[in-house]
Parts: sequence; structure tokens; C-alpha cells
Amino acid sequence: MDEVLKAHNVSAGYCGHRIVEGVDLLLRKGDVLGLLGANGSGKSTLIKALTGQIRLLDGGVEILGIDLASRPEQAKAGLGLAVEPSDLPGGLTGRQYFELVASIRDCPPDGWPLPAILERLRIEDGLDRLISACSLGTRAKIGIAAALLGAPPLLIFDESLNGLDPVAAWEAKSIMTELAATRRHAILVSTHVVETVPTLCTRALLLSEGRLAQTWTASDLTHLPPAAFEKSVMQLLKRQSATA
Repeated sequence: MDEVLKAHNVSAGYCGHRIVEGVDLLLRKGDVLGLLGANGSGKSTLIKALTGQIRLLDGGVEILGIDLASRPEQAKAGLGLAVEPSDLPGGLTGRQYFELVASIRDCPPDGWPLPAILERLRIEDGLDRLISACSLGTRAKIGIAAALLGAPPLLIFDESLNGLDPVAAWEAKSIMTELAATRRHAILVSTHVVETVPTLCTRALLLSEGRLAQTWTASDLTHLPPAAFEKSVMQLLKRQSATA
């Protein structure tokens, strides 16, 4: 099956208040989708909805053809989520967090591709410290490595590039590109680092007030230089801010 993530008419929020409204998404193996939007646009709420952290108000989500609402454990088995560094469990060490993720994902805690990822991201020395004592960059690296543990078909990175040093950011993007090239994975990257999207992603979308406001196809990203893409995104964000 080429379809890894399918979301139809997804609406979600908190206490009955809709933050995300009517979002459709389709990710196939080999896709790298960039999710853009200003703070408060609904990106994090959408990711929580897509990963089963909050219940949908409307619509549905399937991971590898498995309905997330009715069969959450089976659907999440195909998902690797790199949570925001601030959401990692600070009372665990990096190594303990990997063991926790491995137990949920039913794979070895040192399984592929973890050893190579730890070396490439240079976090071997920080694995036995409490996550709460780690720097922002180290916590981001731990989140990325945990998402990759067992190489699940669907990989979601929620602001994972924020706080990384240039070498680690380059390595993280290289890892995503390499995995997508195998055509065994689909990747969703939520990011504020707009200039990375044209070189990293095969498609992109902009969320505004919980709705899809703009999409870019693979052809759009190929023909738009990074500087021109960044300028177009900034113009859209400024226009949205002015009308808010």
C-alpha cells in the first residue's frame, strides 16, 4: 500500500472549541510534506489529531489503511512521532525514553536505525542524563532519534529542527531525505524554518486559523528558489496577520 496517512475533513480542538477545521491530507510513501503556519495557526493541534493525542470532532484519520479512532493501537504501530522538546518526559534519561518508545512500538530499544542515528546526531554521551537536564538541541535530537526507532512507515516531526546546531540540522534533514528516497516511508515536517522546505520537502502546505490556506506541489517547490519560496510564505503570513 502506497498510502501511509489519509485524513479526511479533520476537525479538532479542545472543550468543543474547533481549532482545526475541515483538513484533508494524503501522504504516500516517498512524500515529505512541509507543514507551515504562524504561531496559533493550528499546526500542533492538527498533529495531535493526526497522531491520536486528541479526539476528532469531525472527520477521520487512517494510518496504513487502519482507522485511528476504532483501532488506535494498530494504527499507531506504524507511526513515529518526534514530539516537541518541551513535551519530552524530563524525569527519564534519553536511554530510558528510547526503552519506553521501543516497548510501545514492539521493537528493540537499540534497533535500526538507532545506533547510526545516535552517531550522526552526536548524542551518545547524553543518553544517561535526565532529559530535563539536557539542552534544547539535545532534547530535539532525542525526540528525532526516538521517532526513527524501528523505522516506522509514517514519521512526523513537530518543530524538531528548532534548536539544532547547523551540523545536526543538516544531518536530520539528510536522514529524512534518505528515508523518503527508499519509498518505504512518508514524512510530515512541521517547521518554522521556512527556507528548508523547498530543498527538503516534496510538497508543502500553509495552515491559517486552522484551515488550509495555501498548498505547493512538487513542481512548485522545484521551480521556486528557496529565497523566492520564503518570500512568498512571508507575504502570505503578513497578509493573514493584517486581516486577523
